[in-house]
Amino acid sequence: MGQSAELSPDRDRRATERIPTSLRGKVFPGAVDCVITDFTKQGARLRFDGAIPDEDPRVMVVWSSGQAFIAETRWRYGREIGVRFTGSRDLRRPAPEFLAEAQALWRKRRPRLRRKALIASPVILRSTRRRSQRLSGPQPPL
Repeated sequence: MGQSAELSPDRDRRATERIPTSLRGKVFPGAVDCVITDFTKQGARLRFDGAIPDEDPRVMVVWSSGQAFIAETRWRYGREIGVRFTGSRDLRRPAPEFLAEAQALWRKRRPRLRRKALIASPVILRSTRRRSQRLSGPQPPL
């Protein structure tokens, strides 16, 4: 008879559903760039364009959100590694000392503009309507 699904070597053994992604991430120590190719509640698969860090990653940061995961390496294959999460922290909040490098780099990821500088920025579209028209609502036709 055929081999059962439980004994199949290709069987997905994850306890939670895998979500395919293409998120930008960084692995610390060393701030090594990576792409998070799939993600679960318990771990992730990381792909590196350059050399894989020699030291096991202790922290993986999802760069768009600032969510840091304390990670341990479970496997390595080619330019990919699989990590299991043992904890997480939000880098927008105060963080412990071992996350200081990741938090400082993440906070500097883009320039912060004050309101006047933002308004003067060429990326802001200016409205041709006056403020009084916006506040009073649409005018009835004459």
